Amino acid sequence: MLLRKDWSDDVRAAVNDLIAMFGKNSGNYDKSSYAVFDFDNSSTIFDCEEQLAAFQIEVMAFEIKPENFREILYTELSDTSADLSGYGYFKGSYGNLADDIAGAYSRLWNRYGPFSAKGVAEEKLDALHSDEYWMEFAAKLRMMYDLVYDVESAAIAYPWILYWFTGMTEEEVYALGLRCAEKYKDSDTVTVKWESPEIESKTGRVSYEFTLGVNATENIKELYKTLNENGIDVWVCSASCTGAVRACIDSFGLHGYIKGMLGMTNKTDESGRYLNGYDYETGCGFYALPGGKWQKMSAPTKAQPFAEGKVTAITNAIAPEYENHGPIAGFMDSTGDFSFCTEYETLKLVICFNRATRKVTDGGGLISELAVYQKNVLGYDMKKAAEAGDTLYVLQGRDENGKRTFRNSCETLRLGREKSILFASDDNRRQLDHFTEKKLSTREIIEKYSVRTDADKSELGFAFGFCKKNGGYHSHK
Repeated sequence: MLLRKDWSDDVRAAVNDLIAMFGKNSGNYDKSSYAVFDFDNSSTIFDCEEQLAAFQIEVMAFEIKPENFREILYTELSDTSADLSGYGYFKGSYGNLADDIAGAYSRLWNRYGPFSAKGVAEEKLDALHSDEYWMEFAAKLRMMYDLVYDVESAAIAYPWILYWFTGMTEEEVYALGLRCAEKYKDSDTVTVKWESPEIESKTGRVSYEFTLGVNATENIKELYKTLNENGIDVWVCSASCTGAVRACIDSFGLHGYIKGMLGMTNKTDESGRYLNGYDYETGCGFYALPGGKWQKMSAPTKAQPFAEGKVTAITNAIAPEYENHGPIAGFMDSTGDFSFCTEYETLKLVICFNRATRKVTDGGGLISELAVYQKNVLGYDMKKAAEAGDTLYVLQGRDENGKRTFRNSCETLRLGREKSILFASDDNRRQLDHFTEKKLSTREIIEKYSVRTDADKSELGFAFGFCKKNGGYHSHK
Protein backbone atom coordinates (compact mmCIF):
# COMPACT_ATOMS: atom_id res chain seq x y z
CA MET A 1 0.00 0.00 0.00
CA LEU A 2 1.01 3.62 -0.46
CA LEU A 3 2.17 5.05 2.87
CA ARG A 4 3.80 8.39 2.13
CA LYS A 5 1.99 11.40 3.53
CA ASP A 6 2.89 13.72 0.64
CA TRP A 7 0.30 12.11 -1.62
CA SER A 8 -3.00 13.88 -1.99
CA ASP A 9 -5.30 11.97 0.38
CA ASP A 10 -7.75 10.94 -2.32
CA VAL A 11 -4.94 9.81 -4.62
CA ARG A 12 -3.38 7.61 -1.94
CA ALA A 13 -6.80 6.19 -1.07
CA ALA A 14 -7.58 5.50 -4.75
CA VAL A 15 -4.35 3.56 -5.32
CA ASN A 16 -4.79 1.57 -2.11
CA ASP A 17 -8.41 0.82 -3.02
CA LEU A 18 -7.28 -0.31 -6.48
CA ILE A 19 -4.85 -2.73 -4.87
CA ALA A 20 -7.42 -3.98 -2.35
CA MET A 21 -10.07 -4.51 -5.02
CA PHE A 22 -7.95 -5.72 -7.97
CA GLY A 23 -4.47 -6.59 -6.66
CA LYS A 24 -3.08 -10.14 -6.53
CA ASN A 25 -4.52 -10.81 -3.07
CA SER A 26 -8.08 -9.89 -4.07
CA GLY A 27 -10.78 -12.16 -5.42
CA ASN A 28 -11.05 -9.93 -8.51
CA TYR A 29 -7.40 -10.28 -9.49
CA ASP A 30 -6.67 -10.86 -13.16
CA LYS A 31 -3.14 -11.93 -14.11
CA SER A 32 -3.50 -9.71 -17.18
CA SER A 33 -3.46 -6.57 -15.03
CA TYR A 34 -0.96 -3.89 -15.97
CA ALA A 35 -0.59 -0.13 -15.62
CA VAL A 36 0.78 2.35 -18.15
CA PHE A 37 2.65 5.51 -17.17
CA ASP A 38 3.46 8.49 -19.30
CA PHE A 39 7.02 9.52 -18.45
CA ASP A 40 7.73 13.25 -18.83
CA ASN A 41 5.83 15.31 -16.25
CA SER A 42 4.00 12.20 -15.04
CA SER A 43 6.68 9.77 -13.85
CA THR A 44 8.99 12.78 -13.58
CA ILE A 45 8.64 16.45 -12.81
CA PHE A 46 9.73 18.23 -15.99
CA ASP A 47 10.84 16.71 -19.29
CA CYS A 48 13.75 14.31 -19.82
CA GLU A 49 13.84 14.76 -23.61
CA GLU A 50 14.06 18.55 -23.35
CA GLN A 51 16.68 18.20 -20.61
CA LEU A 52 18.72 15.92 -22.86
CA ALA A 53 18.41 18.35 -25.77
CA ALA A 54 19.98 21.09 -23.63
CA PHE A 55 22.70 18.73 -22.38
CA GLN A 56 23.50 17.54 -25.91
CA ILE A 57 24.09 21.15 -26.91
CA GLU A 58 26.03 21.92 -23.73
CA VAL A 59 28.60 19.21 -24.47
CA MET A 60 28.24 19.30 -28.30
CA ALA A 61 27.52 15.59 -28.58
CA PHE A 62 26.81 15.23 -32.31
CA GLU A 63 27.73 12.69 -34.99
CA ILE A 64 26.73 15.00 -37.86
CA LYS A 65 29.31 16.45 -40.23
CA PRO A 66 29.10 20.20 -40.84
CA GLU A 67 28.15 19.79 -44.50
CA ASN A 68 25.13 17.68 -43.47
CA PHE A 69 23.79 19.76 -40.60
CA ARG A 70 21.48 21.94 -42.68
CA GLU A 71 19.95 18.84 -44.29
CA ILE A 72 19.16 17.41 -40.84
CA LEU A 73 17.49 20.66 -39.78
CA TYR A 74 15.29 20.63 -42.89
CA THR A 75 13.95 17.11 -42.26
CA GLU A 76 10.18 16.98 -42.95
CA LEU A 77 9.77 20.75 -42.57
CA SER A 78 7.37 22.71 -44.73
CA ASP A 79 8.45 25.58 -47.04
CA THR A 80 11.94 26.55 -45.86
CA SER A 81 11.77 29.92 -47.61
CA ALA A 82 8.44 31.06 -46.11
CA ASP A 83 8.57 34.10 -43.84
CA LEU A 84 8.03 32.94 -40.25
CA SER A 85 8.48 36.33 -38.60
CA GLY A 86 4.86 36.32 -37.48
CA TYR A 87 5.55 33.59 -34.92
CA GLY A 88 7.56 36.07 -32.87
CA TYR A 89 10.83 34.17 -32.53
CA PHE A 90 12.93 36.02 -35.12
CA LYS A 91 12.68 37.67 -38.51
CA GLY A 92 13.12 35.41 -41.50
CA SER A 93 12.58 31.84 -42.68
CA TYR A 94 13.61 28.32 -41.73
CA GLY A 95 16.31 28.69 -44.36
CA ASN A 96 17.70 31.84 -42.73
CA LEU A 97 17.72 30.17 -39.34
CA ALA A 98 19.32 26.98 -40.67
CA ASP A 99 22.05 29.06 -42.31
CA ASP A 100 22.88 30.70 -38.97
CA ILE A 101 22.86 27.41 -37.04
CA ALA A 102 24.81 25.40 -39.61
CA GLY A 103 27.32 28.23 -40.04
CA ALA A 104 27.95 28.42 -36.30
CA TYR A 105 28.21 24.61 -36.11
CA SER A 106 30.85 24.58 -38.84
CA ARG A 107 32.96 27.17 -37.01
CA LEU A 108 32.68 25.25 -33.75
CA TRP A 109 33.59 22.00 -35.50
CA ASN A 110 36.77 23.60 -36.79
CA ARG A 111 37.67 25.00 -33.36
CA TYR A 112 36.64 22.19 -31.00
CA GLY A 113 35.81 19.19 -33.19
CA PRO A 114 35.46 16.84 -34.78
CA PHE A 115 32.44 16.20 -32.57
CA SER A 116 31.21 12.78 -31.48
CA ALA A 117 28.51 11.14 -29.40
CA LYS A 118 30.75 11.54 -26.35
CA GLY A 119 30.86 15.32 -26.70
CA VAL A 120 33.67 17.79 -26.10
CA ALA A 121 36.25 16.98 -23.43
CA GLU A 122 35.54 18.48 -20.00
CA GLU A 123 38.63 20.70 -20.08
CA LYS A 124 37.38 22.43 -23.26
CA LEU A 125 33.86 23.23 -22.07
CA ASP A 126 34.62 26.59 -20.45
CA ALA A 127 36.21 27.86 -23.64
CA LEU A 128 33.38 26.39 -25.72
CA HIS A 129 30.66 28.07 -23.66
CA SER A 130 32.47 31.42 -23.86
CA ASP A 131 32.61 31.23 -27.64
CA GLU A 132 30.12 33.58 -29.29
CA TYR A 133 29.42 30.99 -31.98
CA TRP A 134 28.44 28.41 -29.37
CA MET A 135 26.03 30.98 -27.91
CA GLU A 136 24.67 31.54 -31.42
CA PHE A 137 24.35 27.81 -32.09
CA ALA A 138 22.87 26.92 -28.70
CA ALA A 139 20.19 29.60 -28.53
CA LYS A 140 19.04 29.22 -32.12
CA LEU A 141 19.05 25.41 -32.31
CA ARG A 142 17.11 24.96 -29.07
CA MET A 143 14.71 27.78 -29.99
CA MET A 144 14.13 26.16 -33.38
CA TYR A 145 12.45 23.17 -31.72
CA ASP A 146 9.79 25.45 -30.22
CA LEU A 147 9.38 27.13 -33.60
CA VAL A 148 8.95 23.79 -35.39
CA TYR A 149 6.34 22.77 -32.81
CA ASP A 150 4.40 26.00 -33.47
CA VAL A 151 4.65 25.91 -37.26
CA GLU A 152 4.29 22.19 -37.97
CA SER A 153 2.12 19.43 -36.55
CA ALA A 154 3.19 17.58 -33.40
CA ALA A 155 3.80 14.53 -35.61
CA ILE A 156 6.59 16.49 -37.31
CA ALA A 157 7.94 18.31 -34.26
CA TYR A 158 8.19 15.40 -31.81
CA PRO A 159 10.55 13.28 -33.92
CA TRP A 160 12.36 16.34 -35.33
CA ILE A 161 14.34 16.84 -32.13
CA LEU A 162 15.39 13.17 -32.26
CA TYR A 163 17.09 13.76 -35.59
CA TRP A 164 19.83 15.60 -33.72
CA PHE A 165 20.97 12.07 -32.78
CA THR A 166 21.58 11.16 -36.43
CA GLY A 167 24.72 9.03 -36.69
CA MET A 168 24.55 7.74 -33.11
CA THR A 169 23.56 4.26 -31.99
CA GLU A 170 20.76 3.55 -29.52
CA GLU A 171 23.34 2.77 -26.85
CA GLU A 172 25.25 6.01 -27.49
CA VAL A 173 22.02 7.97 -26.99
CA TYR A 174 21.37 5.96 -23.83
CA ALA A 175 24.87 6.73 -22.53
CA LEU A 176 24.41 10.44 -23.25
CA GLY A 177 21.04 10.37 -21.51
CA LEU A 178 22.56 8.67 -18.48
CA ARG A 179 25.22 11.36 -18.16
CA CYS A 180 22.53 14.03 -18.40
CA ALA A 181 20.29 12.39 -15.80
CA GLU A 182 23.13 11.86 -13.36
CA LYS A 183 24.23 15.49 -13.68
CA TYR A 184 20.87 17.15 -13.16
CA LYS A 185 18.65 14.78 -11.15
CA ASP A 186 19.74 16.08 -7.73
CA SER A 187 20.05 19.73 -8.75
CA ASP A 188 17.61 22.36 -7.57
CA THR A 189 15.29 23.42 -10.35
CA VAL A 190 16.50 26.56 -12.11
CA THR A 191 15.39 28.55 -15.12
CA VAL A 192 18.16 29.26 -17.64
CA LYS A 193 18.17 31.59 -20.63
CA TRP A 194 20.39 31.17 -23.67
CA GLU A 195 20.84 34.26 -25.85
CA SER A 196 22.62 34.61 -29.15
CA PRO A 197 25.23 37.39 -29.32
CA GLU A 198 25.51 40.54 -31.39
CA ILE A 199 27.19 39.02 -34.43
CA GLU A 200 26.43 39.14 -38.11
CA SER A 201 23.59 36.74 -38.87
CA LYS A 202 20.49 36.38 -41.01
CA THR A 203 17.98 36.18 -38.17
CA GLY A 204 19.42 38.54 -35.55
CA ARG A 205 19.47 37.93 -31.82
CA VAL A 206 17.21 35.32 -30.26
CA SER A 207 16.79 33.91 -26.76
CA TYR A 208 15.49 30.66 -25.34
CA GLU A 209 14.45 29.99 -21.74
CA PHE A 210 14.28 26.49 -20.28
CA THR A 211 14.33 24.52 -17.05
CA LEU A 212 17.24 22.50 -15.68
CA GLY A 213 16.50 19.82 -13.12
CA VAL A 214 14.36 16.72 -13.68
CA ASN A 215 13.84 13.63 -11.56
CA ALA A 216 11.29 11.07 -10.37
CA THR A 217 10.02 11.79 -6.87
CA GLU A 218 10.14 9.27 -4.04
CA ASN A 219 6.35 9.03 -4.46
CA ILE A 220 6.72 7.66 -7.98
CA LYS A 221 9.24 5.09 -6.81
CA GLU A 222 6.78 4.02 -4.11
CA LEU A 223 3.94 3.86 -6.64
CA TYR A 224 5.88 1.80 -9.20
CA LYS A 225 7.06 -0.55 -6.42
CA THR A 226 3.61 -0.90 -4.86
CA LEU A 227 1.88 -1.76 -8.12
CA ASN A 228 4.61 -4.22 -9.07
CA GLU A 229 4.52 -6.00 -5.71
CA ASN A 230 0.74 -6.36 -5.94
CA GLY A 231 0.79 -8.18 -9.27
CA ILE A 232 0.13 -5.17 -11.53
CA ASP A 233 2.87 -4.90 -14.16
CA VAL A 234 4.23 -1.40 -14.75
CA TRP A 235 4.89 -0.10 -18.27
CA VAL A 236 6.13 3.28 -19.50
CA CYS A 237 4.80 4.71 -22.77
CA SER A 238 6.53 7.95 -23.67
CA ALA A 239 6.82 10.47 -26.52
CA SER A 240 10.50 10.85 -25.66
CA CYS A 241 13.16 8.71 -27.34
CA THR A 242 13.79 5.22 -26.03
CA GLY A 243 17.42 5.94 -25.14
CA ALA A 244 16.61 9.00 -23.02
CA VAL A 245 13.75 7.32 -21.17
CA ARG A 246 15.71 4.12 -20.44
CA ALA A 247 18.57 6.23 -19.09
CA CYS A 248 16.28 8.14 -16.74
CA ILE A 249 14.53 4.96 -15.58
CA ASP A 250 17.93 3.57 -14.61
CA SER A 251 19.31 6.78 -13.12
CA PHE A 252 16.16 7.50 -11.10
CA GLY A 253 16.02 4.03 -9.54
CA LEU A 254 12.90 2.75 -11.32
CA HIS A 255 14.28 -0.15 -13.36
CA GLY A 256 13.56 -2.92 -10.87
CA TYR A 257 9.84 -2.13 -10.72
CA ILE A 258 8.88 -2.07 -14.39
CA LYS A 259 8.13 -4.66 -17.06
CA GLY A 260 9.19 -2.51 -19.99
CA MET A 261 8.92 0.75 -21.90
CA LEU A 262 7.83 2.16 -25.26
CA GLY A 263 9.21 5.37 -26.74
CA MET A 264 10.02 7.26 -29.92
CA THR A 265 12.21 5.36 -32.40
CA ASN A 266 14.43 6.50 -35.28
CA LYS A 267 15.15 4.57 -38.41
CA THR A 268 18.65 3.08 -38.43
CA ASP A 269 21.17 2.16 -41.11
CA GLU A 270 22.70 -1.29 -41.58
CA SER A 271 25.19 -0.62 -38.77
CA GLY A 272 22.51 0.43 -36.30
CA ARG A 273 23.12 4.18 -36.46
CA TYR A 274 20.21 6.58 -36.30
CA LEU A 275 18.93 8.17 -39.49
CA ASN A 276 16.83 11.32 -39.72
CA GLY A 277 13.52 9.51 -40.15
CA TYR A 278 10.93 8.01 -37.84
CA ASP A 279 10.69 4.21 -37.68
CA TYR A 280 7.01 3.32 -38.01
CA GLU A 281 7.62 -0.21 -39.28
CA THR A 282 10.14 -1.87 -36.98
CA GLY A 283 10.57 0.56 -34.07
CA CYS A 284 10.22 -1.30 -30.75
CA GLY A 285 10.32 -0.72 -27.04
CA PHE A 286 12.44 -2.56 -24.46
CA TYR A 287 11.87 -5.08 -21.68
CA ALA A 288 13.45 -4.19 -18.34
CA LEU A 289 15.43 -7.26 -17.27
CA PRO A 290 16.87 -8.08 -13.84
CA GLY A 291 20.26 -6.62 -13.04
CA GLY A 292 19.58 -3.33 -14.78
CA LYS A 293 19.69 -4.87 -18.25
CA TRP A 294 17.43 -4.17 -21.24
CA GLN A 295 16.21 -6.37 -24.07
CA LYS A 296 14.65 -5.03 -27.24
CA MET A 297 11.08 -6.16 -27.83
CA SER A 298 10.03 -7.83 -31.07
CA ALA A 299 6.55 -6.31 -31.50
CA PRO A 300 6.78 -2.89 -33.19
CA THR A 301 4.66 0.00 -31.92
CA LYS A 302 3.74 1.14 -35.48
CA ALA A 303 3.18 4.67 -34.14
CA GLN A 304 4.59 7.74 -32.52
CA PRO A 305 3.54 7.17 -28.91
CA PHE A 306 1.63 10.35 -28.21
CA ALA A 307 -2.11 11.15 -28.39
CA GLU A 308 -3.89 8.45 -30.45
CA GLY A 309 -0.48 6.92 -31.16
CA LYS A 310 -0.19 5.81 -27.53
CA VAL A 311 -3.34 3.72 -27.93
CA THR A 312 -1.88 2.22 -31.11
CA ALA A 313 1.46 1.53 -29.44
CA ILE A 314 -0.10 -0.07 -26.35
CA THR A 315 -2.48 -2.16 -28.45
CA ASN A 316 0.32 -3.36 -30.74
CA ALA A 317 3.19 -3.90 -28.32
CA ILE A 318 1.84 -4.35 -24.78
CA ALA A 319 -1.73 -5.70 -24.92
CA PRO A 320 -0.80 -8.93 -26.79
CA GLU A 321 1.21 -9.96 -23.73
CA TYR A 322 -1.98 -9.73 -21.64
CA GLU A 323 -4.49 -11.58 -23.85
CA ASN A 324 -5.13 -8.26 -25.61
CA HIS A 325 -6.53 -6.65 -22.47
CA GLY A 326 -6.15 -2.92 -21.99
CA PRO A 327 -4.46 -1.41 -18.90
CA ILE A 328 -6.12 -1.35 -15.48
CA ALA A 329 -4.59 2.04 -14.60
CA GLY A 330 -3.13 5.03 -16.43
CA PHE A 331 -0.96 7.94 -15.35
CA MET A 332 -0.91 11.21 -17.29
CA ASP A 333 -0.46 14.97 -17.44
CA SER A 334 -1.42 16.28 -20.87
CA THR A 335 -3.22 16.01 -24.21
CA GLY A 336 -0.63 13.49 -25.37
CA ASP A 337 -1.93 11.05 -22.73
CA PHE A 338 -5.65 11.76 -22.98
CA SER A 339 -6.51 9.01 -25.46
CA PHE A 340 -4.91 6.10 -23.65
CA CYS A 341 -6.31 7.32 -20.31
CA THR A 342 -9.91 7.51 -21.56
CA GLU A 343 -10.44 4.96 -24.33
CA TYR A 344 -9.78 1.63 -22.55
CA GLU A 345 -12.82 0.27 -20.73
CA THR A 346 -10.46 -1.82 -18.60
CA LEU A 347 -9.24 1.34 -16.83
CA LYS A 348 -10.24 1.43 -13.18
CA LEU A 349 -8.03 4.36 -12.17
CA VAL A 350 -6.28 7.31 -13.80
CA ILE A 351 -4.03 9.71 -11.89
CA CYS A 352 -3.51 13.09 -13.54
CA PHE A 353 -0.39 14.88 -12.31
CA ASN A 354 -1.35 18.53 -12.04
CA ARG A 355 0.98 20.89 -13.86
CA ALA A 356 -1.52 23.73 -13.33
CA THR A 357 -0.64 25.00 -16.80
CA ARG A 358 -3.23 22.97 -18.68
CA LYS A 359 -6.15 25.04 -19.91
CA VAL A 360 -9.54 24.00 -21.29
CA THR A 361 -7.81 23.45 -24.65
CA ASP A 362 -5.59 20.67 -23.24
CA GLY A 363 -6.34 17.11 -22.18
CA GLY A 364 -4.63 17.64 -18.85
CA GLY A 365 -6.90 20.59 -18.17
CA LEU A 366 -10.07 18.66 -18.93
CA ILE A 367 -9.05 15.65 -16.84
CA SER A 368 -8.08 17.95 -13.95
CA GLU A 369 -11.60 19.39 -14.03
CA LEU A 370 -13.15 15.92 -14.33
CA ALA A 371 -11.18 14.67 -11.30
CA VAL A 372 -12.52 17.52 -9.17
CA TYR A 373 -16.02 16.97 -10.57
CA GLN A 374 -16.04 13.24 -9.82
CA LYS A 375 -14.83 13.88 -6.28
CA ASN A 376 -16.97 16.87 -5.30
CA VAL A 377 -20.10 16.41 -7.41
CA LEU A 378 -20.44 12.70 -8.19
CA GLY A 379 -18.95 11.69 -4.85
CA TYR A 380 -16.81 9.00 -6.47
CA ASP A 381 -14.24 6.85 -4.82
CA MET A 382 -12.87 3.65 -6.36
CA LYS A 383 -15.86 1.54 -5.32
CA LYS A 384 -18.53 4.00 -6.49
CA ALA A 385 -16.78 4.64 -9.82
CA ALA A 386 -16.49 0.90 -10.47
CA GLU A 387 -20.15 0.37 -9.62
CA ALA A 388 -21.10 3.12 -12.09
CA GLY A 389 -18.93 1.54 -14.81
CA ASP A 390 -16.62 4.57 -14.84
CA THR A 391 -12.90 5.08 -14.58
CA LEU A 392 -11.99 6.99 -11.41
CA TYR A 393 -9.97 10.15 -12.16
CA VAL A 394 -7.93 11.76 -9.38
CA LEU A 395 -5.60 14.76 -9.36
CA GLN A 396 -2.16 14.90 -7.75
CA GLY A 397 -0.48 18.22 -6.92
CA ARG A 398 3.24 18.85 -6.96
CA ASP A 399 5.89 21.36 -5.88
CA GLU A 400 8.16 22.19 -8.80
CA ASN A 401 10.71 24.16 -6.76
CA GLY A 402 13.98 23.00 -5.24
CA LYS A 403 14.43 19.25 -5.59
CA ARG A 404 10.82 18.82 -6.87
CA THR A 405 8.30 16.92 -4.73
CA PHE A 406 4.63 15.99 -4.50
CA ARG A 407 2.22 17.69 -2.11
CA ASN A 408 -0.61 16.48 0.10
CA SER A 409 -2.97 18.41 -2.17
CA CYS A 410 -4.56 18.49 -5.60
CA GLU A 411 -3.03 21.96 -6.08
CA THR A 412 0.40 22.60 -7.57
CA LEU A 413 3.08 25.08 -6.58
CA ARG A 414 4.59 26.04 -9.89
CA LEU A 415 8.26 26.86 -10.34
CA GLY A 416 9.02 30.33 -8.95
CA ARG A 417 5.55 30.83 -7.46
CA GLU A 418 4.68 31.38 -3.80
CA LYS A 419 1.05 30.28 -3.92
CA SER A 420 -0.33 26.97 -5.14
CA ILE A 421 -3.14 26.84 -7.69
CA LEU A 422 -5.63 24.22 -8.84
CA PHE A 423 -6.29 25.26 -12.45
CA ALA A 424 -4.43 27.14 -15.15
CA SER A 425 -7.13 29.75 -15.76
CA ASP A 426 -10.60 30.99 -14.83
CA ASP A 427 -11.96 29.17 -17.90
CA ASN A 428 -11.18 25.83 -16.22
CA ARG A 429 -13.31 26.84 -13.25
CA ARG A 430 -16.09 28.16 -15.48
CA GLN A 431 -16.14 24.92 -17.45
CA LEU A 432 -16.26 22.90 -14.23
CA ASP A 433 -19.20 25.02 -13.03
CA HIS A 434 -20.93 24.25 -16.32
CA PHE A 435 -20.46 20.50 -15.78
CA THR A 436 -21.95 20.86 -12.32
CA GLU A 437 -24.92 22.91 -13.48
CA LYS A 438 -25.76 20.45 -16.26
CA LYS A 439 -25.12 17.38 -14.05
CA LEU A 440 -23.08 15.76 -16.81
CA SER A 441 -21.79 12.19 -16.80
CA THR A 442 -18.12 11.25 -17.12
CA ARG A 443 -18.80 10.03 -20.66
CA GLU A 444 -20.49 13.31 -21.68
CA ILE A 445 -17.60 15.37 -20.34
CA ILE A 446 -14.92 13.29 -22.04
CA GLU A 447 -16.61 12.88 -25.39
CA LYS A 448 -17.98 16.41 -25.88
CA TYR A 449 -15.48 18.72 -24.23
CA SER A 450 -12.38 17.13 -25.72
CA VAL A 451 -13.51 18.06 -29.25
CA ARG A 452 -12.07 21.35 -30.44
CA THR A 453 -14.85 23.96 -30.43
CA ASP A 454 -14.44 27.63 -31.35
CA ALA A 455 -15.76 30.35 -29.09
CA ASP A 456 -18.54 31.34 -31.50
CA LYS A 457 -19.91 27.77 -31.41
CA SER A 458 -19.48 27.24 -27.69
CA GLU A 459 -22.25 27.52 -25.12
CA LEU A 460 -19.53 28.55 -22.67
CA GLY A 461 -18.53 31.69 -24.54
CA PHE A 462 -14.92 30.58 -24.99
CA ALA A 463 -13.07 27.98 -27.06
CA PHE A 464 -12.43 24.56 -25.57
CA GLY A 465 -11.21 21.13 -26.64
CA PHE A 466 -8.05 19.86 -28.29
CA CYS A 467 -8.88 17.09 -30.81
CA LYS A 468 -10.78 16.97 -34.09
CA LYS A 469 -12.59 13.77 -33.17
CA ASN A 470 -12.86 11.96 -29.87
CA GLY A 471 -11.84 8.29 -29.91
CA GLY A 472 -14.71 7.41 -27.57
CA TYR A 473 -14.83 6.88 -23.82
CA HIS A 474 -14.21 3.19 -23.05
CA SER A 475 -14.18 2.38 -26.77
CA HIS A 476 -11.35 -0.21 -26.44
CA LYS A 477 -11.37 -3.40 -24.39
